[in-house]
Amino acid sequence: MTDHDQQALAARHVLAGSFHGVLSTQSLELAGYPFGSVVPYVLDQKGLPLLLLSPLSQHTKNLEADSRCGLTLLEEGEGDVQQRGRLSGVGKVTPCGADADGERYFCAFPHSRLYVEQLDFRFYRFTPLRFHWNGGFATARWFGNDRILRANPLSPESQRRIIAHMNQDHRDTLRGYLRAIDATAGEDDVVMVGIDAEGIDVRVADRLRRIHLLRPISSPAEAREVLVAMAAQPGGD
Repeated sequence: MTDHDQQALAARHVLAGSFHGVLSTQSLELAGYPFGSVVPYVLDQKGLPLLLLSPLSQHTKNLEADSRCGLTLLEEGEGDVQQRGRLSGVGKVTPCGADADGERYFCAFPHSRLYVEQLDFRFYRFTPLRFHWNGGFATARWFGNDRILRANPLSPESQRRIIAHMNQDHRDTLRGYLRAIDATAGEDDVVMVGIDAEGIDVRVADRLRRIHLLRPISSPAEAREVLVAMAAQPGGD
């Protein structure tokens, strides 16, 4: 794997595992100036960030007037923030129908279903033109969408089956996956909320965590093989 490939992979990890970022829209109140706000997201079936926005929020009003925006993401971690990966996408945010993608959003953020049912929140999708990545000294570079975006190879139904199976029958295994990446993880309940080509997403209390797969998958059969292999690793189960 070349350094360029390694940096693209690191950028994809940040996109898939941040779960929130700073959305910078074009301000209506102060024309010509950016307006930043923190928004949660999940990746949809095409690998694009799916947002749930209030019609009353300033950023939604800004987007209705001008859909051009930026989405800035920061790698999870401690210490010097400038030593952690930063990924900045430049593109547009537009309204969308959610369907199966909406269910994945609700799975990741259970409280958000009430926002749709009672507060008229609506789904929007961030469609980037390209990304700028900075993973530390001498790593800053632009990436095209083809290097960062990864469509989910598993159908929504396959994802639901795998998630339901893991949550019903393998809660201890999920805890083992988490301990393998975080030795300080306690015995809190771990709920699997997503799976895609390169990782699984779990929710611990109110926090979402990303767990990378041992290798990329492209089918339910490969997903099973990799999840079993991960459970067999030290600390995996």
